[in-house]
Amino acid sequence: MIAALTHMRKFSINIPPHRSLAPSAFVRFALLVIASIGVVSCTKTTIREVVPAAFTQSCVASIDYSGPARRQVPKEIWQHDFTRRIDGVLPVAMTDALQNLANDFARRAPATSIAVAIPGVGRWATSQGVFNADLGTSLPPEARFQVASTTKTLTAAAIMQMEAEGRLLTSSSIEPWFPDAPNARITTVDHLLRHTSGLVSFNALPSSTLGYRQPREVIAMAEAVEPQFCPGSNFTYSNTGYAMLGVIIEEIDQRPLHQSFQERFASPLGLRHTSLRYQGDDIPVVSGHMGGAPVDVPDRYATSFAAGGLASTAEDLVTFWHEFLSGQTVSSSTVRTMFMDLAPMDASGEMFYGRGVMLYDLPQGPGLMLGHSGGITGFTSVVAYVVADDMYVSVVFSDKTTPAEAGLWAVVQAIRAARHGER
Repeated sequence: MIAALTHMRKFSINIPPHRSLAPSAFVRFALLVIASIGVVSCTKTTIREVVPAAFTQSCVASIDYSGPARRQVPKEIWQHDFTRRIDGVLPVAMTDALQNLANDFARRAPATSIAVAIPGVGRWATSQGVFNADLGTSLPPEARFQVASTTKTLTAAAIMQMEAEGRLLTSSSIEPWFPDAPNARITTVDHLLRHTSGLVSFNALPSSTLGYRQPREVIAMAEAVEPQFCPGSNFTYSNTGYAMLGVIIEEIDQRPLHQSFQERFASPLGLRHTSLRYQGDDIPVVSGHMGGAPVDVPDRYATSFAAGGLASTAEDLVTFWHEFLSGQTVSSSTVRTMFMDLAPMDASGEMFYGRGVMLYDLPQGPGLMLGHSGGITGFTSVVAYVVADDMYVSVVFSDKTTPAEAGLWAVVQAIRAARHGER
């Protein structure tokens, strides 16, 4: 596992070559978030595909959390006025620095999408590069990028909307929807949101492939595996839980998840380049790459579903997160509950998970951030509100070997340098 936060000090506004990016602490985000639907998060020696009758763990109701100490968002963060508008244009010094950075990013990945928004000041965004490195075709204006596990915030927001509508309770058992799941009776919707269900992530299974599988199929794969712990007792990142949440949304809304996302988020928020992938769609999405070479993804990212199937742009991600934190998708009080009792994602004390949201604590880098990271075959992504700088940043690369979080840190440094120059 890549360590050493001190490596982040080596970053300059111009991102170093790929070999220098690799040791960065930010690379850990792309790895530890386990957001990549195509990346195995557990080794085959730790995952045993068995029949439910072979389960040896006996769980009872009301299991107390016994994992590493959970974290709360500092109260002063909620004193920020998230309702301030993010329209307008950033100062020329900032936009020039950002464009220079975008040009540098073009040498690190075939295509890049970047967006910055500072409340009360303005916003800037660009998507540039080539659609496919082998073909060399330029990006069309409507091009979208796979943004992987940043999808989870929309999935969680949809669930929280349904609770506000009185259509479900997050404290309810998942048994009505998934009676065959291990510990179904005592596993709650909230456990799925928080990755505390104990269910293994379906993409960690030896039988997982890049071919298309329907949500119920990948869920059944995980249901046939012994749970990692009793529901609520610990944390482990599980894409299975979010696939389940997607199925719950579909069954309550009585329509496909991509339509629910369109009606709940894309249309009302004006996210013109955002849509969830589904089998047989014709959405114009940039090709993913590994080390500059295009990758073949037979399922066209549709299997990722509610766990990571969103196609979008950095600009739309920034817009969504501004509307989300300002209480426009769910109430402000609900947003705060989504950031309560965040479980550590690893032993570093740098990343914490709530209900479809992440808290980053990087004192030697950008500092505290509210957001979400993602990685999937051919892409990396991140979107965050950077507390110290009072700004929203999103970066997406169409190459899995280029960590988006390193790009975010470079963007933050560029903005800080431009602000310093204005003084």
